Amino acid sequence: MSSGLLDFFTLEASEYVEHLDGLVTRASGGPPDIDGCLRNARALRGSATMARLGGIADVAAALERVAHALQAGTLSWSDALRGAWIAAIDDLKLLIRGVRSWSDAETNRAAARAQELAAYAPAASTAGAAAPNASVFLATEAAEIARALAQFADNPVGPAAFAATLQRVRGLRGIAILKDLPPLPEVVDALDQAAKIFELGGAVTPALRALFTAAADVLADGSVALMRGDRPSTTSGALSAFAVAASAFGGASTADDVVPISSLFPDDGAPGLVSAAPTPPTTAAQRFRLEVVSHAEHLRRLIGDAGRAVDAAARERLARELGAATHALARMAASFGESSLAAVFEEQQGQAALLASVALSALDKTCEALSAPHGRSTADIVRMVRGADAAARDAADASAARATLPAHPAAAVRTDEPARTSVPEPVVPIESLAPDGERSLVAAETLSPAPSGDSLNAMLQRGLDGLSGLEAAPLAEPVAFADDVTVPVEDLVYRGRDALDRAIELRDLMRQSAGAPDPELLAELFDLLELAATAD
Repeated sequence: MSSGLLDFFTLEASEYVEHLDGLVTRASGGPPDIDGCLRNARALRGSATMARLGGIADVAAALERVAHALQAGTLSWSDALRGAWIAAIDDLKLLIRGVRSWSDAETNRAAARAQELAAYAPAASTAGAAAPNASVFLATEAAEIARALAQFADNPVGPAAFAATLQRVRGLRGIAILKDLPPLPEVVDALDQAAKIFELGGAVTPALRALFTAAADVLADGSVALMRGDRPSTTSGALSAFAVAASAFGGASTADDVVPISSLFPDDGAPGLVSAAPTPPTTAAQRFRLEVVSHAEHLRRLIGDAGRAVDAAARERLARELGAATHALARMAASFGESSLAAVFEEQQGQAALLASVALSALDKTCEALSAPHGRSTADIVRMVRGADAAARDAADASAARATLPAHPAAAVRTDEPARTSVPEPVVPIESLAPDGERSLVAAETLSPAPSGDSLNAMLQRGLDGLSGLEAAPLAEPVAFADDVTVPVEDLVYRGRDALDRAIELRDLMRQSAGAPDPELLAELFDLLELAATAD
């Protein structure tokens, strides 16, 4: 762990331990404030867990179990318990001071203190599958945050009074399993974004209070699911309400406009504070390419995330971010004078915000072309996108036209409806399909019903009898295949110079591809090198 992180943990953990010490001291021999003990012990365990200091986390977890037992009434406060509690706090102070020089002595001290507290409140064991420690911590933190958010929505306070809750919200990002438990990452992200506006002096609007209320419901439901060992729901009513609240809150923010720098100076012909270089090191097109690559890659990442999103909260967030990122690219293109490319992004923005697959595909191809080194010009990219859009529209129109055609064209021909613009294929009388002099299988005026029952069995039997005649008079002379032809396996693989040539082809192929080499190609390359070495 880095020195800066250790300093942060030491300060934070010392504060939690001092609070625990003060709670017992102020109790004057009686039971301390259980809620305060539970809150600080849980916070200390979370901080130690994220700092990967398992010994301190074990002692904090033991204190937390004792506080839970006191709160539930299954354990009574006594002089012996008070002594064990104070001894644990004293040892925690020593352990925190020794995090930089942790040794077996600190490990043994932490284990002994956790074992002593376990005699009062042993670790719970259930018949079912218990949730992992990280899941339990996440569940308890989510429950506490949900309670604080609901309280804030009912009785808003200032940023300073709400800072502790915001710190706990951001602390959830340090839990590795959070990203694998949708929709909790989306809730944390939305709360973090809203908190930044609130901390910078934003007003407590009804949209903010609605967002906090909806987030509290989702976090509370997720906490219950995690404590049961389940995963949070991705289709609940609370989650749908949160998506609506997040959309309403996010829709209120607007991005800054991009204006040409020339508009900031008087149009009087006098020299300004900024002037164009006579021989700039890069052209405007090159500078545009340098600027647009990072934005294009960001938009492609959002498109990929949208294809993998499974819950309503994630899709709602990605829809907002896709719309904003597309609009940002349009503004950037316009500021560099690429009006045609800006128009392409503006046209796709609305559909991208709806996560329409056609728009996302077009944006992905556009951003891929913009990110490619030495790629096409912007004019070529615009023509490519326009052509793809025209092809997609033609395909959609053709599909719609096919959907409107009658199911039985022959029936449409026999009706007395007026002639239409589209001319159907000519209808050939079915009796004309039978050879001259032979009886047609279908009557000229009516169609016979499909055979069934005995008639179907008789028809199938006649067909089988006809096939049996192929044994006496086959349609073609049979071809004999030799059964004893054996092909050596060496003839089926590369060897010697052939293997080496194939290896060179794979090498050139991997050089042309961007990113890490394909593991399958690497495995084939290594096999080819071995085969080349075994040449006769």
